Amino acid sequence: MTWIDSFRLRARAGSIKEGWAAGSRPGVAFHALPQATLRVRTGGTRKADWPTVVMVCDPPNVLEHFDDVFERLTPHGRVVVFEPPGFGFSCPSASFRFTFDEYLASIENLLRKLDEGPYVLAFTCVWAHIALQIAAKEPGLVARLLLWQSPSWEQQVTWARNVDKKRLLSRPLFGQLATALKPEKIGDGWYRSALAKNRHPDFMPKLEQALQKGAFCCLGSLWQQWFHGYTPSPVKVKQPALVSWGLADRTHARSDKESIASQLSEVKWHSFQHAGHSPELEASQEYCDLLCNWIKEA
Repeated sequence: MTWIDSFRLRARAGSIKEGWAAGSRPGVAFHALPQATLRVRTGGTRKADWPTVVMVCDPPNVLEHFDDVFERLTPHGRVVVFEPPGFGFSCPSASFRFTFDEYLASIENLLRKLDEGPYVLAFTCVWAHIALQIAAKEPGLVARLLLWQSPSWEQQVTWARNVDKKRLLSRPLFGQLATALKPEKIGDGWYRSALAKNRHPDFMPKLEQALQKGAFCCLGSLWQQWFHGYTPSPVKVKQPALVSWGLADRTHARSDKESIASQLSEVKWHSFQHAGHSPELEASQEYCDLLCNWIKEA
């Protein structure tokens, strides 16, 4: 049933590229790839001692949530933030079926098209496993990994099923309808559960604005493809990694926070005491200081 999302969104790509989403912030552009047309924001100047930092918007967050991150990081070097296919304003192609391998291919293609490596992949949650695959496959393209809210794949699947205990997302057709008809309700529920307490009012206005302008959030299709019978190829990366956790994230309260270590050859750890699932946004000063200092250590 994941074709439903691709079908309903295929007519939007043209109008999105000419509408609000194209000019809401400086540096926004759309990159057409075989799998999807991705909405990307770039800023800062490339520097010899600063790998390009690439961040993924973890749904339901959109590019507009990253204003503070851009303000703090772009004076140091080049920064790229993108919305993955089926989220925000990144339209999947008609043939896109939301599989892990399609997401992997689309993000690999984006990195090659940008041609701004070497990269620091700053990927969170499920996207960390995309970063691991790219780093293992393209060691010359990826200099470092900054991962957060990211346990092992086995733990990630357990987390996903706990988050979706009522099977709102994982039921074919029902998941597609729920995310198409009530994305703001799903976003509000997520923010209340995953962010530090009382932080959801800080995040909803930008999400609501984006949804009013035509944003989408195809979580049902992703959930159905990623967390029911699929396991990525096992990899172990050689690049230095920094793994951090927002300890106020109630959705990951039971996750084994060091379980991803088996896939990393060189790892440092950090905890955000007062942030939840999105420390890059909830505690952007601490997050950006952490990232900058870590890069300078190299």
